[in-house]
Amino acid sequence: MDSQNIHSNSRSAMPVLLIIVVMLATLLAGSVLFDNLRNGIRRDVQGNITAVGKLKANQIEYWLGDRVSDARIFSENSFFSHEVMLWLSEGRRHDARRGRLIEHMGGFLGGNSFRSIVLYDAGGRVMLRAGDAIHEESAVAAGVRAAVASGQTGFIDLHLHGDASFPVGLGFISPLREGRGYFGAIYLVEDPEKYLFPMIHEWPSDNAAAETQLVRKEGDNVLFLDKLRHRDEPPLGFSLPLGTPQLAAAIALRGKQGVLENARDYRGRAVLAYATAIPGTPWMLISKIDADDAYRRIDRLRRVTAILTLIIFGLTGAWFRQWRRRGQAAMEAAVLKERGRADFLQVEGAKRFRMVFEHTALPMVRNALNGDFIEVNDAWCHMFGYSREETLTQHLSWQKVTHPEDMDPGSTLVKKLLSGEIAEFRIEKRYIRKDGKVLWGISQVTLVRDDKGVPEYFISAIQDITERKQSEQQISFMAYHDKLTGLPNRALLFDRLSQSMSQAKRDGKYVALLFVDLDGFKAVNDEHGHEAGDAVLKMSAQRFLACVRAADTVARFGGDEFAIILGNLDAPEQARGVAEKIVQAFGQSLGFADGGECTVGASVGISIYPDHGSAMDNLLMAADRAMYESKRRGKNTYTFFKDAGAADDTPWIRFENSYLVGVEEIDEQHRNLVYLVNRLNDALKHDESKEAAMLMFDELLVATTHHFDTESRYMSSYHYPNQSAHEVEHAHLINEALQMKSQFRDGRELLALQSIKDWLLGHIIYSDKKMAAYLRQQGMT
Repeated sequence: MDSQNIHSNSRSAMPVLLIIVVMLATLLAGSVLFDNLRNGIRRDVQGNITAVGKLKANQIEYWLGDRVSDARIFSENSFFSHEVMLWLSEGRRHDARRGRLIEHMGGFLGGNSFRSIVLYDAGGRVMLRAGDAIHEESAVAAGVRAAVASGQTGFIDLHLHGDASFPVGLGFISPLREGRGYFGAIYLVEDPEKYLFPMIHEWPSDNAAAETQLVRKEGDNVLFLDKLRHRDEPPLGFSLPLGTPQLAAAIALRGKQGVLENARDYRGRAVLAYATAIPGTPWMLISKIDADDAYRRIDRLRRVTAILTLIIFGLTGAWFRQWRRRGQAAMEAAVLKERGRADFLQVEGAKRFRMVFEHTALPMVRNALNGDFIEVNDAWCHMFGYSREETLTQHLSWQKVTHPEDMDPGSTLVKKLLSGEIAEFRIEKRYIRKDGKVLWGISQVTLVRDDKGVPEYFISAIQDITERKQSEQQISFMAYHDKLTGLPNRALLFDRLSQSMSQAKRDGKYVALLFVDLDGFKAVNDEHGHEAGDAVLKMSAQRFLACVRAADTVARFGGDEFAIILGNLDAPEQARGVAEKIVQAFGQSLGFADGGECTVGASVGISIYPDHGSAMDNLLMAADRAMYESKRRGKNTYTFFKDAGAADDTPWIRFENSYLVGVEEIDEQHRNLVYLVNRLNDALKHDESKEAAMLMFDELLVATTHHFDTESRYMSSYHYPNQSAHEVEHAHLINEALQMKSQFRDGRELLALQSIKDWLLGHIIYSDKKMAAYLRQQGMT
């Protein structure tokens, strides 16, 4: 009797264990599913903010490069420098010449949107000024003397003015040259509220939880340079200690870049963040989004699902307790009840699936093994524009709604799923909506099998990422095009120019580079206002496009200056016809929307590849000089560059005294790197084989790595306080060098070579000189 009771009790305990196992398995599967969905959202959001951060950093870097280039172009204007020298030689008593200088400075301001321009002598004393009256001579004098001594353009970092109408300033200093010496400098004052801060704050989508910040290290504090979205302080008015735990900006300024894990923002809230340095500045850009906002939808769905699951299991448990009180009359009744309970659990499992399938915000679909649709939920219908009936009557399948160009990857993964190589897969691809619109989605696909392991059908959950993809495309366009005219900007111009030069070199053709400056544009701004000036720039862009072929490039170079690339020319004289069209086009007046009219001219300078140089900066300089010759001849005309150029054996980069840092071993390594770059340039100029050029590039990489190791050894030995940031820049430069090597393989060697020159000289001037000054203070020579 006792043995029978024991046997009966053990049999009755089996359903309890079965329910517990099913409950635990369901909870575990649900937890794994939602963790995977959460991790997928985290990866997507991190990818989005990474794309925003990189593109914003590129925009800021290109903008700074444009402003530095504007300052350099003005200071290197030989006409202006000569006029200043004449005025100085006359004891500054020639009022007419003084007036012309101020007028020339004012004209430059009107065309380039600076707030003020100040002319300094070599000792840092103010000689002339134009634009807004901004008094900061004491802060600028040291920078002026340094620029005159080095011959390099520099900038005065973001700082407070104390003027309510212009609270924050940013300045650029460029030395004035006469012959081989420098006798003064110009100081250009920029209002960051006009371009820089809006560029930082603009986010591709309307999301109150997303934000981009610009910060720098200020002593032992993190100084926030722009106005924060969730605080009232003005720019440069808020800071936090550098040691603030988990502060994203502090982590970045201590040397960590890229995706920042477990970070918090200035409010103490958890965020998903990405940090990147702005080259050539002490700035760090932080792009972030609140973690709560990123995970809000999936967390809400998880809570609802958990509550529903607990309710179902609670009801099941209550039913089972009632059922057990009735006892078991016989073994046959127990078997029947076991079957009934199993059927009930199966039905409840189906109910839970139906509840999630019908009420989730994610589009879901069940597909037959051949791809045909079995059923879809309302979220899928909303995303794709079909009704449930249409999916069946039109015999839709996943193949029919997938973009043709994205078909192969999905087909390959489905085959692996059916063969058992993988249990599930996740794929990002394009879909075709009912109205023909292209959608982007991330699809999570699972294969459901029966009790014997035979495949039955697929279940797919799709996340709509169309808006994110459109935002990425918009940001990419903004990074390489001028916002006002829609034309390519300076960065895209350089890329197109390098491609045209490389193609011309392979085909034995010519390339013409035209620089165009609008004559009389300042007068339009002064008489009709800046809105009219913007309208003139837009109409001018359209006239340039009407004068060239579809394959040619028209770019806005900055202010009222444009550049045009004419590629695949059989003879240099072909550029003359385009230049004449441009001059004739600007012989006609421009009409405004209100009925008014204005007239501007076009001074055109033309340089020819390869006649006027085999490097991009040679062509740019030649076209610029030719353009100023057109202005000297009376404006609204065109001029070919006529200078015969330097001797063929003149080095492309001259290692001048201004590049010396004062540490013998480092200076010697710098000379060697310049020699290797010049040798690489000579190899390209004389059409040496691609294999020989790649070997020279590898030798340059080895020498660069050895040079960085030398600097790291000195910084460690002498405890250089900025060693971490300096070595982060080393890693960044090595990564850029490897990207340049890939450009060599892709036929963009001229762009890569120009980038190498800027990369090498920029690192010497902006980083190595600062480090060497510290080493010399410690007694090293």
